[in-house]
Amino acid sequence: MRNLLVIAAFLLLLWRPYGYGQQRPAGDDIREAVRLRGQAEVDIGYPGFDAMTSLASRFPVVSCDGLIARLCLSQRDTEEFIAAGIPYKLIIPVPHKAFYTASSVAEAMLWQSYPTWKHYDTIMHKIAERWPEVCRLDTVGLSIMGRAVLALKISDNPELDEPEPAVMLSSSIHGDEPAGFIMLMRLSEYLAAGSGGLASELVSGLEIWINPLANPDGMYRDSDTMTYPVRANSNGYDLNRNFPDPAASPPPPLQKETADMINFMKKIRPALSLNLHSGAEVVNYPWDRWTRIHPDDIWFNTVSRRYADTVHLHAAPGYMTFMDNGVTRGWQWYLITGGRQDYVTYSLGGREVTVEIDDTKMTPGSNLEAMWEWNHRSLIRYIAEALTGVQGTVTDAESGDPLSARVFITGHDADSSFVVSDTLYGAWCRLLPPGAWNLEFSCPGYEPYLLTAELTAASPLLMRDITLQRRTDLYPDPPATGLLIWPNPSGGRLSLLPPESVTGDVTVTLATSGGATVERFRTTATPGVPVVRDFGPLPPGLYIITVRKEPIGPMVRGKAVITRLITE
Repeated sequence: MRNLLVIAAFLLLLWRPYGYGQQRPAGDDIREAVRLRGQAEVDIGYPGFDAMTSLASRFPVVSCDGLIARLCLSQRDTEEFIAAGIPYKLIIPVPHKAFYTASSVAEAMLWQSYPTWKHYDTIMHKIAERWPEVCRLDTVGLSIMGRAVLALKISDNPELDEPEPAVMLSSSIHGDEPAGFIMLMRLSEYLAAGSGGLASELVSGLEIWINPLANPDGMYRDSDTMTYPVRANSNGYDLNRNFPDPAASPPPPLQKETADMINFMKKIRPALSLNLHSGAEVVNYPWDRWTRIHPDDIWFNTVSRRYADTVHLHAAPGYMTFMDNGVTRGWQWYLITGGRQDYVTYSLGGREVTVEIDDTKMTPGSNLEAMWEWNHRSLIRYIAEALTGVQGTVTDAESGDPLSARVFITGHDADSSFVVSDTLYGAWCRLLPPGAWNLEFSCPGYEPYLLTAELTAASPLLMRDITLQRRTDLYPDPPATGLLIWPNPSGGRLSLLPPESVTGDVTVTLATSGGATVERFRTTATPGVPVVRDFGPLPPGLYIITVRKEPIGPMVRGKAVITRLITE
């Protein structure tokens, strides 16, 4: 509260030049807006980077241009904001009648109006049923109000889990930003219909997942139509500030929609993803949470620049020119915590960007055709980024069994930027720009393998299947089968159950994803009996736990098992 009072005093001095006039100090207009429309948007004077960061940790920021910041207040935020005494201007939204609702599914699929909830559900099923050879409809989960969060899988074998890179496109995690909702439904139809060329190549070589509406309770807040949709979910939480984040203190309660999305993305393991928003016109890439550069900054900037530049070839002058001509690192715009983009990139080993496609949050239906015309080529080209970099499988050299191995670029990777091959095929995908890259493949019980990969603009993809040799000199017994830990994510207190081959006297090490030891202790592991340890309180983030059997002699290291731990 002390920080908010300081900010309020600063803003009171700053606000006068904007000429918004006298505001009602009691905040009754905000309360009335929330009562009538479910939320209130207010403009405040930009207080500077540090003060803006403090504000963004308390209230959802919609946009910020260096002069004015716009906040979106739900019923959860209203009284705290009013009590802070921050000068504001209440924004009156355009009447919802300006946003035409389609009268039928056929009209909705002309993509120039907004569907009802029932229309949307029907459209998603209709696409899957019309093109079953390339489409399968899945459910991320159910919203708090019981609406299905739908996702279409579009691939040449949609019923199979193939060793192909997965790509996920999602929109409208903020319910009052619907332009991307329409665009992704239309993109689903475009890809499924077999439009030929690059689009068909993507369907053949990738597993594409499209989730047009991540927050149905926000978009269809109180009816089957979009009558005053809101940013937050039905509990009043901004879902794009709700993902586990090591920089969030304290983190907000994890919402059902967030937990479902996390579990779904862990299942499909997208190598590449994108989240569509409205409220600005810019491609935003990591980090949002830290004022430091991601190790893959060159790659992120390249693909973001390619998206914006492709837009500029087809759009009206002045479109998507915000920040650096349509591209920005998230924190250079404004810093937030709990965003999906950083969670996917840091905790899941994926690569995600956020694309803001319209300065106007509620895009009129008459503008939806232009949004498609200006953006759909960029979306297709972005999906194609998943067919670049270095990719392949990691398997046991003797048995051919898939291995879950860490793929680490020496002298480059940091902040959990490494990737891990999956357990089904040992498949891995490391998205990289042109250059020479030294990749190290490591897996407990195996000799590491070093690969030098050369990528060029003319040959941006290199496929390599890697086989790892067992370290029989160090492990006289067969390698361990795995380490179970629970709960994961964890608040600090943890149960660890090593396999029977790693029992007896063991050393347990907890380390950060960068390799720094947090805690190490010795204990005795009994087959079938978990080791319980309270590591807390730990800062939120990604950790590595290793359980190693005590050495059986001066020249032989003990067998080890390793896994990841996420703390919230």
